[in-house]
Amino acid sequence: MQSPQYHETLFSHVYPGKQESSTTYPPVLAALESFLSWTPEQKQRTVLRTDFGFGSDANINLALAAHWQVLTKNKGGRRPQAFARRIAEAAWQDLGQERWVAPVPNPPTYVCPTQFLLLRWQTEKGAVKHAPVVCSVLDWSLAEVIANYDNRGAGETEIQADKGGLKLERRRKKHLAAQEALILLTDIGHNLLAWNRQWMFPTGALASFGTLRLTEDVLCLPGHLQFDGNRLVEVHLNELHPHAAEVAAGLERLLAHFGHP
Repeated sequence: MQSPQYHETLFSHVYPGKQESSTTYPPVLAALESFLSWTPEQKQRTVLRTDFGFGSDANINLALAAHWQVLTKNKGGRRPQAFARRIAEAAWQDLGQERWVAPVPNPPTYVCPTQFLLLRWQTEKGAVKHAPVVCSVLDWSLAEVIANYDNRGAGETEIQADKGGLKLERRRKKHLAAQEALILLTDIGHNLLAWNRQWMFPTGALASFGTLRLTEDVLCLPGHLQFDGNRLVEVHLNELHPHAAEVAAGLERLLAHFGHP
């Protein structure tokens, strides 16, 4: 299996009130099944990476039974401390940065074989914390499991970028249907920005721009479109804008790839 890559495609659901994360997992999994219509072989090449809020035993079994690969922190409570008491000190593998990992003896079992690990780390105040990590990819080493789990940071960064660039936190509607519509529009905006960055700016200075800088510094570039009937014939940009040349080159790449509408 190849190392997982983060794909910048987003779709969201809105839930009323303070919803526990764990209960939202089954409907999201059902939406994935409906949206992708993948074969079991395709799903076996896909790792669902989630944090502990979604990592109940029931959710793990649900995903594994549906042929997905799973990488998640397991819900805690008193379990992490109980697991830690089973592990000999010599079994801990040093990951650096005050973190260690070890396999848990006699771990919980699921519908498919998994690696059940315990992550240990020391906080800045000197407290020792533990968290179980469940992974169904059996050929990853202990360090690879934790490194691939840590890579979830890319997704969290994208969410933070949406909050700033697409003003996700500032938009409030009284009715649930209106909130859902705004969230879906935000998803469309997120996906278009993520895809356009790859299509238009695969290299160069703008390739590193996130959602906030693209929306506030680049895509607000003044200009106008010229049509002949329904056909786009010219795009005029303000050449005094500092990113005009890069955007013009990006539009050339975009239209060359998709054709002129």
